[in-house]
Amino acid sequence: MYQSSWKNYALLFDMDGVLISLKSRWINPIEEAISKVEPNYDIDTIKKESSSLVLVTGGRSNLLMAKGILQVCKVAGLNPFQTFRVIIRLSLMLITRKKFKIIPFDGVIDILINLREMGFNLALVTSASKNTVKHLKKQYPDLYNQFDCVITRNDVRLTKPFPDQINKALKKLQVSKEKAVIIGDFASDIKAGKNAGIRTVAVLSEFPQINKKIIEKANPDFIVETISEIPEIVSDIFIVNK
Repeated sequence: MYQSSWKNYALLFDMDGVLISLKSRWINPIEEAISKVEPNYDIDTIKKESSSLVLVTGGRSNLLMAKGILQVCKVAGLNPFQTFRVIIRLSLMLITRKKFKIIPFDGVIDILINLREMGFNLALVTSASKNTVKHLKKQYPDLYNQFDCVITRNDVRLTKPFPDQINKALKKLQVSKEKAVIIGDFASDIKAGKNAGIRTVAVLSEFPQINKKIIEKANPDFIVETISEIPEIVSDIFIVNK
């Protein structure tokens, strides 16, 4: 059963792979760029090792995505010149905005509205840039406006798995750590939650078979297929606090 109000509680959401498609925004463009440079690259190894961007573990916010792309190219077996060509292609894609599409998962807005009606404070805690979040706000204002605060990689020095973004969000929301949970699809999200001392929920999202093995090693408090399960398990998530 739900308690009458969750107004002193907070749900912190990662963006890519949780609210919007990681495949559409990053994986498809990267795989397309690599295939243009090296049509015979080892796609199975990429899927097995990284889900294309699972290798990104965070840290210093500057050049975060570039670090991830370099790691993906390395896993794909590309040489330095091929990697350079991939980066140039991806840079042009970013400039023209023809790729890297922001596509929310079905039903996400309704789920967030439901959680707000239950009384939760909602925060977007993402390793994406402020510029990307601006595009989210412009394209999907109804999604963006569900959040009481938004913390991007540009708002801190160190991104997930460091706790800086989570700590900043909780300070803005004025919510204690025992009444907060981070919901993400990468091991770095779960590690960030543990480093901040809050509860953690892992979302398997678009790559359940790959992500489950990686996520389980991070030892989240809960694992769900999608965030549609969140409203039903909040009482279990916070049961130790009741």
